[in-house]
Amino acid sequence: MKIDRTEVEQILLTHLEVVLKTKKLKHQIQIQLIELNVPVEEIDSILSNVESVSDLDVPLLYGLTKTLYTVTEDQQLDPDRYFGKREISEAEDILSQSVQERISLPIHFEECTKIKFDSFITKISIQNLVKLYDSQLIIYDDETQRGAKYKTNKSGGIVRTPIVNKASVKRIADKMASNSYFEDMITLNVFSSEVDPVTYNEESNTLTLNEGAVISILDGFHRLQGGVVALQTNPHLDLELILSIRSYDHDTAQRYFGQINTVNVLQRERREELAQERLSDKVVANLQRKSEIGKQIASSNKVSDLVGELTTFDILSYTIDKVFILERQFDVLQTSDYLVEFVTYLVGSYPNEFSISVKIRVNHIMSHPLMFIGYIVLSHYMYENKIPLQKLSHYIHSINLEDEELLDLLNKKKTLTGNKRIREDLIKYFDSAFRGVQSE
Repeated sequence: MKIDRTEVEQILLTHLEVVLKTKKLKHQIQIQLIELNVPVEEIDSILSNVESVSDLDVPLLYGLTKTLYTVTEDQQLDPDRYFGKREISEAEDILSQSVQERISLPIHFEECTKIKFDSFITKISIQNLVKLYDSQLIIYDDETQRGAKYKTNKSGGIVRTPIVNKASVKRIADKMASNSYFEDMITLNVFSSEVDPVTYNEESNTLTLNEGAVISILDGFHRLQGGVVALQTNPHLDLELILSIRSYDHDTAQRYFGQINTVNVLQRERREELAQERLSDKVVANLQRKSEIGKQIASSNKVSDLVGELTTFDILSYTIDKVFILERQFDVLQTSDYLVEFVTYLVGSYPNEFSISVKIRVNHIMSHPLMFIGYIVLSHYMYENKIPLQKLSHYIHSINLEDEELLDLLNKKKTLTGNKRIREDLIKYFDSAFRGVQSE
């Protein structure tokens, strides 16, 4: 390389952090990387965690640089500034060989039945399904799937990876390879905010997945992975699968996945988050999207210190359901707006204690996952009594974080599940505590 690699990585990181804030540019980057045959796992890793750039080998680093240059037209990102002619030639050769028979959009499915305007059914061979995946056309969207797990890369960065049951994949692959797997259903979601994702011809019963659309797998990721492995063992595998194609927006896709999950059962907390059956679930979903702690609300039944999570979806939803009166969508919107503002004051008043970096937190009792029961109780108390949020710190300071009763409740169980009685006791504890605080 013409300059030190770490300098190139820093330049790419700086531009990625800016560009990925714009949905349109993020989509363009994704499409360009797919065009360059960058593996889908690498694309997902880059888009979800820019620090993974440090793990890319030179051909992929070149591909990312070229993509950013194409999308932004920023001369600072011209690959010729950083890569020699030989490196560029070798990188392009490697990238061009990564997929031998690449499929691109648009794709046409004949003999396709329209169920309703956003739901279709047809069939697909395992060969073609895997070819779609190998062509980087099918992505794993953890927000509409099982969620993600986190691991650190070589440089200490955090990488989001799909939650996969490897034993399940192996069982499926073995059955497929031995031709003993019954035809099953795969569900794909085709979506786009830029173009019409699908077009259906009523006369010919043909469904077209249009250029510019994004395809994610809603159900059947383990079956797809099993197919990938099975074809390595039996390249001539002959298996037809039922293919359900949906064209849902993000929220609808989440609710659908929560509804259909039965195999490789989801953790209860993640299933409830996706289904959003309680109105309080919708409030927490709004907090995830709009509040300062949105990305720190865990979907699973435990928090990850690695990514700075603070509490769980289930704990927040349970408490909101208990203390706020939610009867209609209007209540959801009103409560959501108030809590978003409440969280802004809470985090703004104690930025270190709720930092995404656990090392910065001084008093770990304040950021205990179950302490958010207390914060929700306090938000309701201030809301009902029309207490200005500017006085929030007065009430937070009133909490005795060394109180043995409180510490006993917080630490009674090592897990955050199966603790309904503890949650109820904490609601009562904080309700009593805040009502006993004298106003300023």
